[in-house]
Amino acid sequence: MAYPCVALFSALNKIHGTSVAMNIEKSHYLMKCVLICLFTLVLCGHLLAQGTPASAHAANCSPALLDIDGNKIWMNEEGKGNITVVFEAGFGNDSSVWSEITPKIQAAGAQTFVYDRAGMGKSTINTSTPYSIDNDVYILRSALATCHIKGPIVMVGHSYGGAISLLAASEDPDIAGLVLIEAVVPNVWTPTEVENNLKMMRPQYDEIREKAPDLAKVAIPWAEAMPDTAKKVNALRVSEVLPIIDIEAEKGQNTPESTQTWREAHKQFTSGNPQREFVMAMGSSHKVMADQPDLVVKSILKMIETVRGKQTFPLQSNENGDSQSL
Repeated sequence: MAYPCVALFSALNKIHGTSVAMNIEKSHYLMKCVLICLFTLVLCGHLLAQGTPASAHAANCSPALLDIDGNKIWMNEEGKGNITVVFEAGFGNDSSVWSEITPKIQAAGAQTFVYDRAGMGKSTINTSTPYSIDNDVYILRSALATCHIKGPIVMVGHSYGGAISLLAASEDPDIAGLVLIEAVVPNVWTPTEVENNLKMMRPQYDEIREKAPDLAKVAIPWAEAMPDTAKKVNALRVSEVLPIIDIEAEKGQNTPESTQTWREAHKQFTSGNPQREFVMAMGSSHKVMADQPDLVVKSILKMIETVRGKQTFPLQSNENGDSQSL
């Protein structure tokens, strides 16, 4: 059973020694505190004016809380450069997971763009719209359009955020390169994986609704949308010429069966294509950006150089001892 699919329900991404209810309740409490602070700042006039994707003028997105179809989406654009690196967090996480990564990317001369997906972090969700990965991609692309973020774009996606990045790249020609981190790529979510994950999560719905009703608004619809999400991702055909660095964690999954499923899917996704590089993050958990931030930074910088058309140097070897040109 794939670890990232059950993280929010069983430990909110590997918090040990406490119950599901306590973990979710803590996350919900923190979310409420953040929103209270956020609304206080709005009243004090410290947040930038709201806008919509259809706005004729570029919003000031450093940072901003913008309305996108009834969702209040927090985003932050920083740095300067002719390439923008857009970060997409995994499910159950917000943009704070990139806080140690983005300053190093900005220091290398690139602009960064982070945001909290609807229902996560500082963003709120419009529950009148059925949950779907297509809508997540729509919100992402609307945010980029509102902030006038144009290509070339390097997308960095973790876990479920990797699936969003792949789908966005299949639709948006401005996305010139991808860095995938323990990503949901085609054939990761097999019918068996989806079934096993839902069996794990569904018995916990009532507890989530009771302990964290706001979080339940996004967590439960996301889980129930998993079969459709899997079909969408598994049928996805990404451009063969789009450069991709695909990082997989050695210890990213919590069962041998899921480990084998993910390993085979990632190997299938990258093998035989010189534009796709497979990198094994040896010893790392699912959260590679926390366990091996230097590897993530070097991978992003390598992709920036690839997009710029420059040469780079070998970084490390994969599990088979083959050199990876990072």
